[in-house]
Amino acid sequence: MRQLFFVFFALLSICTYSQTDCNKANFLVDKAFGYYQKGDIEKAFATLREAVEKYPSCPEAYTSLAQLYLNNKDLVKAREYYEKTISLQADYDLNAYYHLGRIYKEQKDFEKALSAFAYYADKQKAKKYLSRVEECQQELKNIAFIQAELKNPKPFSAKNLGDNVNDSNYQYLPTLTLDEQLYLTQRESQQEKFYFCENQDAKHYLWASKSLLADFDYQNKNIGAASISPDGLYMYFAICGDKDGLGSCDIYVSQREGKHWGKPQNLGANVNSSAWDSQPSIASDGRTLFFVSNREGGFGGSDIYYSYKKDNGTWTKAKNLGEKINTSKDEISPFIHPSNTTLFFASQGHTGMGGMDLFYSKINKGRFADPVNLGYPINSEDDETCLVVSPNGKYAIFASNRFADCKGKMDLYAFELYEQAQPTKVVCMQGKISFADGRQGLTARFTIKNLSNNRVIAQTTNAENNAYHLAIPVGEDYALSVECEGYLFYSENFSIDRHWSEDYYNKDIVLTPIKEGESVVLQNIFFAIDSYELLETSSAELETLLRLLNQNPSIRIEIAGHTDNSGTKQHNLQLSKSRAEAVKGWLQAKGVEDSRIKCVGYGDTKPISDNKTEEGRKQNRRTEFKIIR
Repeated sequence: MRQLFFVFFALLSICTYSQTDCNKANFLVDKAFGYYQKGDIEKAFATLREAVEKYPSCPEAYTSLAQLYLNNKDLVKAREYYEKTISLQADYDLNAYYHLGRIYKEQKDFEKALSAFAYYADKQKAKKYLSRVEECQQELKNIAFIQAELKNPKPFSAKNLGDNVNDSNYQYLPTLTLDEQLYLTQRESQQEKFYFCENQDAKHYLWASKSLLADFDYQNKNIGAASISPDGLYMYFAICGDKDGLGSCDIYVSQREGKHWGKPQNLGANVNSSAWDSQPSIASDGRTLFFVSNREGGFGGSDIYYSYKKDNGTWTKAKNLGEKINTSKDEISPFIHPSNTTLFFASQGHTGMGGMDLFYSKINKGRFADPVNLGYPINSEDDETCLVVSPNGKYAIFASNRFADCKGKMDLYAFELYEQAQPTKVVCMQGKISFADGRQGLTARFTIKNLSNNRVIAQTTNAENNAYHLAIPVGEDYALSVECEGYLFYSENFSIDRHWSEDYYNKDIVLTPIKEGESVVLQNIFFAIDSYELLETSSAELETLLRLLNQNPSIRIEIAGHTDNSGTKQHNLQLSKSRAEAVKGWLQAKGVEDSRIKCVGYGDTKPISDNKTEEGRKQNRRTEFKIIR
């Protein structure tokens, strides 16, 4: 075997048509190869043309000339001479079918491409060409997908984000905050920097003029690929070439300090490696981080990994997201939607239109579904990458240079996302927290849990102006708890149905100091109907109450049960007391001393609403606790 012109070319065997003629043809092929090695391409072409003219029955001269044309990016001539090769002898050089398949696909001659790839995959048995066989098998899937997509295109209309965002440079790797402020990475010459655009009217794809994010030192470093936590307090991003980095690029985090971002902190060796680590995307729980790495041990190329931040602030050892998402080729630019229901990413390895395509994978109970290609014409034969989706799931932004109105080397475009690909809508729960005793500068912790499974959906703390933001997916029942050292916690349960029309849910909260006589209604304690059996959905609230008692070991509480006026007085008194005792029993099982808890049942004697409506009766059926020392 000898290699000629470029990596894909191999001479296979001596022509059997006319041994003498083909030996002469081989001599000219070798001579052409010598010219090629010296960089004299014109003489290489001339010599091979002489070979096919003098010895037209020898396929080796044709396949060599085809290979030279292919290497010179002349697909028309390469196709002509490869087809001549196989017309002389069908299986003389099976690699001719591989190259023809690629040429036919490039020229959109899909039926011939299918035939060439299928022939090669069926006939090629040499182990050293196994990767090509696998590539052909994948191309068969790709072409079938392309043909189907061209017949049934997805609705798509891309709008350039305009002069306020795009210019003659590269703009890519956008990120949207929960209130739809836009951050982007811009490459100027060979340096990457952060820019920020204030939301003017995101629903109509309008942002104010971008400004350089001046909080970071760009000297001799590339900084980009931002992901902002939904509460707006943390920015995760990549820094390349940092003297304290572990690899070529590492992932860092910066905390907001008023209107500015603080000094970046490297996430450490559990997240970063000695290789390239970049393009982070933080989930709405503020703890699950997805990112891209080309470290050893992956499936090939760059893969998507994830890490989880523990209660003590350290990160777990990064894990590969697995073969359902990652392939032997590159996967990049992951974006986890704040609903935590859908992961978007770009891939070369999954079935697609060509180059990098955009995909999404729905998430159910922590498991990723098979990736779905976003389809044509969102994806094309060019590279599509860097997609993010708005909190309401209605529109997406991605980077592209394929459109005629592209202002520079790469621009950001927005488009309405078709319904099947839309993730669950997210509502921004926001408001301000205050303290009944008037104190300032305190930090409270906000936690939202899904009542059906007790999973943490979102967590945050209040910012310096006492404001908070939380991302809440529609269609579930939630428990909110707000805790601050020295104060009674606040609790509430609420539902955000799928038809919620607003983008925001506003809620201001007041916390009361821990002192004798103060009480809290346990809004998220639930019992079976007409029973004192605690339901599993009570777990979040019970754990919050337990935490309060453990953090304040000197306090004693009274747990009081209340009912509506349904049933007899005696029944209601007994039921209310039994429910209070059930809460006490749960706490005792967790180690709280009996002497710290008093139980009482008030039945229907202390209503807080009327009993004429179901809503009123629901408010009267409650469990509460009071500080008694």
